[in-house]
Amino acid sequence: MDPVDLSIIIVNYHHSHILSDCLESVHKTVEKIQFEIILVDNSSKDDGLKSILKRYPKTQYIKNSKNTGFSRANNQGAKIASGDFLLFINPDTIMIEKAVESMLNHIRSDSSIGVLGPKVLNSDKTIQYSCRKFPTIWSGLFNRYSLATRFFPNNRHSRDYLMLDYDHNSIRSVDWVSGCCMMISKLTFKKINGFDENYFLFIEDVDLCQVMKQKGLRVIYFPNAKIFHKISSSNARLTPRLIIKRHQGMIYYNQKYSKVNFIIEHTINSIIMARCLLQILMNIVK
Repeated sequence: MDPVDLSIIIVNYHHSHILSDCLESVHKTVEKIQFEIILVDNSSKDDGLKSILKRYPKTQYIKNSKNTGFSRANNQGAKIASGDFLLFINPDTIMIEKAVESMLNHIRSDSSIGVLGPKVLNSDKTIQYSCRKFPTIWSGLFNRYSLATRFFPNNRHSRDYLMLDYDHNSIRSVDWVSGCCMMISKLTFKKINGFDENYFLFIEDVDLCQVMKQKGLRVIYFPNAKIFHKISSSNARLTPRLIIKRHQGMIYYNQKYSKVNFIIEHTINSIIMARCLLQILMNIVK
């Protein structure tokens, strides 16, 4: 058997209805490299996986007895990976021709790269802004799902944080790229101890890129590779539990990296929790 160049890791949770399209896109578009697919299922309760695994019998499969969280499940997949490089993708992504191969060729060519992310498109081919600046005191108020961005989408703080006015057709170093599709060498991933499992879901990609920067490695936005991401399927209507998990992740990140004093930090955390409660209420009344 030829050595594996790339291990593709997918965490699934009730997404079998779109996972099949993701796997099909991988098998159709990846031709010139040896790859393996590792599917980690976080205790999904649907039967769709059976037919998918039958269709793609070489897929390595890990079935968890409970939902262990996105970070931990990705780390599980990485532990059994045999490829020199890891590609973490969401089940609601579709690989476009040559995307995976061009990403692998680029990250192989430059040892200063810690993480590589492609250009991400919505289903209608409009750009999905998948590279951002690191969160700051203000970004909790101005991120993609914030009330400020929802009601005042063109305010300068939101545009700056989301990098809306930057050139998204050029290869460039950025603060962080979306975890819906990111490539990293297995050796580097092992050195940083993988994803921080204190994040159940959300923010783990930001944290990983922050660690890379602290290690002196670059995070690269690579628009030469393109993928589709059906973001609405994963974020359209979050449950109260997931909204809470997201905001807990924001607070944990803030505590981990914040350099402000105790009073300011707790004020920020209080604002984050207030925003959390407001989002839950808004989802209920929709």
